[in-house]
Amino acid sequence: MKLPSESTITVSRRDILTGSAALLAAGGLGGLIPAYAAAVSPRAEVPAPAPPLPWKWVKLDPLETGRRAYRLYLDKGGCGTAAYLSILGMLKEKVGYPWTTLPDMMMHHAAAGYGGHGTLCGALGGAACIISLATFSEKNSIYAQIIDRLFYWYADQEFPTDRFDDISSMPRQIRVKAKSPLCHTSVSSWTLAAGEAVTSKAKKERCAKTAGEVVYNVTHYINEYFAGRWTPAAWKPSKQIEHCVQCHGPDDPQHTGTGMNQQQGHMECLLCHQDHTKAAGTAM
Repeated sequence: MKLPSESTITVSRRDILTGSAALLAAGGLGGLIPAYAAAVSPRAEVPAPAPPLPWKWVKLDPLETGRRAYRLYLDKGGCGTAAYLSILGMLKEKVGYPWTTLPDMMMHHAAAGYGGHGTLCGALGGAACIISLATFSEKNSIYAQIIDRLFYWYADQEFPTDRFDDISSMPRQIRVKAKSPLCHTSVSSWTLAAGEAVTSKAKKERCAKTAGEVVYNVTHYINEYFAGRWTPAAWKPSKQIEHCVQCHGPDDPQHTGTGMNQQQGHMECLLCHQDHTKAAGTAM
């Protein structure tokens, strides 16, 4: 059998291409090309753009959302997901769009103080995300006031509360003041006092209840805001750090306070700094 030469093959390909071009010019394939393109790459539906903030809020039951957070911590593994998804799940059910556009596991990285780094408590981070989506406004800073109030409430709270003891396998755990919104401080203060490891079931129960308590309060705060009953609580430094803030202020996020304007925030100074008014020569 005689095989075709290279020149024959080349001519055949050229003929095919020439013929195809002629068909296209004549409109012979005019109907086939769009149909083929549509079959290979069908036009996707363009999703509706997310509406501007704030997104719709409906009154939620603080206890129900808190109990969801407690269970989600144990089931999904992490305070960030527990706080964020407990409230988001309720809003997906009761409001729908645009809350349904958000992924369930968006705040999973916040567990253990964001990627295990021990910084901000993930429950606070997950909750703050919802607060901003529901209450953001360019005309006022209510969203910031609610977040600020939540954070310094947390630092002053003794965790875990007994609110979720009825669904806990470890009721009446030792309660220890968080002292700070930082995961490292909050968790380590408790584990040292309780004599537990951070990997223990007792610690996980403690943090599940803590996430539930954070969500309980967040839901209550936002309900109050939309009911017209929200009154932002003014932060007041503890007696131990009053002189710190007076000197190094300001004492609010808008920088309207007096002082040398050298610090920002409402955390307790003496957790990280020595009191240089009592220890001469020690810098803040």
